[in-house]
Amino acid sequence: MPGWIEGLGDAQTVEESLYELWGAVLHQGTLYDSTAPAMTAIAAALGGRQTADAENTAWLLLMFADAVRDYEQVGLEDPETVALVRSARDSLIGIARLVRPLISGDRPEAAAAALLQAAAYSADSGSHTPDSAARPVDTDALDALSTRAGSRPAGQVEQACVAALIILGADACAALADGDPGLAMAATLSRIANGGNETSDLDALVAGWELAVEVAPNVAFGGDNLPEWLSAVNSGAAAHVLAALPVPDEAAISGLVDVVIGSRSNAAAAVRRLLALAALPGTEPETMIAALRQCPPTPEVCDALVALAEQVTDGGTATIGSSAFDTDARADAAFALLRAGDGRWSRAMAQALLTNPAARGLMVATSVSGRSALGHALIREHAPSATMLVAAILQALRRDPPADPSRDGAGHLVTLLASWPAEAVVGALPQVRELLEIAPKAVADALATWGDTASIDRLREAGGCGDAGALLALARLTMDRNDFHRVLDADLRYTESAVLEHWADHTDPRFLDWCRSLVGTEPAASVYQRGDQLTSLRILAEVDSGAAVTGWPVLRSIIDAGTEPIEDAIRLALDWRAQRILTPEAHTDFEALLADLVVTDRTNYSGPLVKTGVAAAIALLDLGLPLPGTPARVTKLVARAVTDEWARGLGLRLAERLTVAPAPVRRAVVKKLRALVDRDERFDSTGDIAVEDERALARLRPILHDLEAG
Repeated sequence: MPGWIEGLGDAQTVEESLYELWGAVLHQGTLYDSTAPAMTAIAAALGGRQTADAENTAWLLLMFADAVRDYEQVGLEDPETVALVRSARDSLIGIARLVRPLISGDRPEAAAAALLQAAAYSADSGSHTPDSAARPVDTDALDALSTRAGSRPAGQVEQACVAALIILGADACAALADGDPGLAMAATLSRIANGGNETSDLDALVAGWELAVEVAPNVAFGGDNLPEWLSAVNSGAAAHVLAALPVPDEAAISGLVDVVIGSRSNAAAAVRRLLALAALPGTEPETMIAALRQCPPTPEVCDALVALAEQVTDGGTATIGSSAFDTDARADAAFALLRAGDGRWSRAMAQALLTNPAARGLMVATSVSGRSALGHALIREHAPSATMLVAAILQALRRDPPADPSRDGAGHLVTLLASWPAEAVVGALPQVRELLEIAPKAVADALATWGDTASIDRLREAGGCGDAGALLALARLTMDRNDFHRVLDADLRYTESAVLEHWADHTDPRFLDWCRSLVGTEPAASVYQRGDQLTSLRILAEVDSGAAVTGWPVLRSIIDAGTEPIEDAIRLALDWRAQRILTPEAHTDFEALLADLVVTDRTNYSGPLVKTGVAAAIALLDLGLPLPGTPARVTKLVARAVTDEWARGLGLRLAERLTVAPAPVRRAVVKKLRALVDRDERFDSTGDIAVEDERALARLRPILHDLEAG
């Protein structure tokens, strides 16, 4: 790290040094013990004018300040992280002093130095971090900002100084006295960023939007995309301003979507504007489908998606990182309609599959930033079969494969067909058989699932090369023990789960020996391997109850670690307890372990394992045992799970069970859940944020009502 900091002064090494420093101490906005000291050293080099790329060095410091603010906006729990963020916040004051001399310059780093003064002495109003209140402002900082703000002609540095003064609550009237338009807009943007919603400021922003687009990058880190920045700092202002723009561009439309996914109270106004734009003649349907599919699926939104899909006639491509994917807005619209329970989804999906030459490799948007193979996405949403869709998928499978084999979704589409009843896809069998060489695993599984005994010879030939998927499919069709044994002779990496699921004779000694090898003596490293351990333990115990006693140490270790699949692990232990095949000592140990999981967090590299304590609490209630810990601890478990995209279902289940909890627990949980329901911020999500937030609220409100009534 010292070498990279030194490398900032050399034109030949500065770019690499900045990249390495970002990756080492601020990767994806993460704070480490080394981050604050490194940033302080970087600020010293920048303030001493010893960097070969002052602008990007200043940008790195602004990104650090932004990361500190992001940390302060979330509820930090563990003392180590709280101390880390406090140290980072304190270091910003020293950084501001080090770069303050730059304010007298005229380059972009001078504007950045002004913004760093504001970042050092201000605290976000939504901060949840202890001791995060605004620090007393250094009078030298105010003097430097005021002096430069009054300089003429006014440019980007003066605009940044005015913005910093207003953010810090200082008087900027002297600098604004001559009515310079750029400075006036800088002041307007800063007041709005501070939460202001004065009509005069909002109207000024609408009227001067083009000027604001120029000024925003000078007065706010991230302001180079004004709609995105505006929706992040003041969703109410964003909803008003972006809806009032006479001819919104794609960035403004994205800003309206940001309002929808970021604010419950302002979403309706943003959705109304998006619907109005979708109805305008000449509106680009692909852009509006991408926007509306992220909105709560009201009847009006669904109608608009159907109408927009009818206007799309071909596909396109999307890029995530360095990868490009085949897309079709009709498929995205259909996917959104499917999730909304709107039966019109199948027509739009069939049209995309029938007419798009790239249909075989289509990817569909499953979240604001993620895409999935079309077949897999539809399976996860339990898409129902339809004659029209089967025909459309077969047409897609007839298309020429993409030039890049990794983009060939033939296997994904076959897997989708296999998820439907055999009678619904009987006409697809001949064509699917012909794809065995192209997608052997998916096709073999489909043929076996459909019980297609006519494919036995084809599968035997395919299995001749030792492909585990083809061998397993063959065994499922023949039900011959020798065919099953040939499966165990193949390379079973990543096929173990399918073998465990489909093995016919659970008393087969060779199969049981293989199950014992999967169990081993310690929890496996990966989630899927631990899942295979649990399945193997269940099978072994079904054949010989003594296997539960010998397997309990492994199962206990999986539960104690708290990692996935924690629900399945606890469920297996509950089943064994109910069957009374564990020793009394193991029963007692299990109950004590569950209690410990409730009161003590299990953690990994990213923090507490949220599901673990909640799953353990539900198990204790299933056993008729009281929950350990204080009302505050139980409330923390519920709230943390309800606000976590991966644990929300468990959190809601636990909240439901607490309607019969003691009054102190109910009161504490009600108070916290009421705050979550009434807040403006939406819950995080694994998919489209607004859609899943509305679903969560629909479940949470009646639970809260029952808790309050109890």
